[in-house]
Amino acid sequence: MALLMLAPSLLRAQDDGPPISITSPDTAVTFAYGNIKSHTLIWDKQRQLLIAHVVFTDTEGGTDQPQDDEHEFRLPGVSFDESKGIFYAVSARGETIPVARFKKTLFFKTIEVLPNAVIHIQHPRGNVTVLLEAISPSDPAMHPPATNPDGTRKVGINDILH
Repeated sequence: MALLMLAPSLLRAQDDGPPISITSPDTAVTFAYGNIKSHTLIWDKQRQLLIAHVVFTDTEGGTDQPQDDEHEFRLPGVSFDESKGIFYAVSARGETIPVARFKKTLFFKTIEVLPNAVIHIQHPRGNVTVLLEAISPSDPAMHPPATNPDGTRKVGINDILH
């Protein structure tokens, strides 16, 4: 509590959430006790749209032949810079933040989420939603302070106030 009185901006920063938060307008219903079998990102070049492709399976259903259930979720607001192979989104403050990139493998390209971004696939009781969240790569959360060999880190009063 004393820390919050010294630095009330810390509380506000946590409440604001990440600068990028895109909830897919698409929802789905799948197996109530299903598991995520796979998930990939796809770039629809014609529609200029990033899509999360998710496959669920009912392996917990006790059948010998598990069933798969595939769904696609649009992630609007993500643009692609073809010359750099980077996908970007723009925050409410107008900051352009990279969220994913094309990764070349031996025979094909895949899209991988960058370390500053995460895709959440939520499926409580089979109701599916997909959410993309990202912070700026220069955000201090992306660069935690070094720790001492014993796993602790020293924080000075100036670190708390600034």
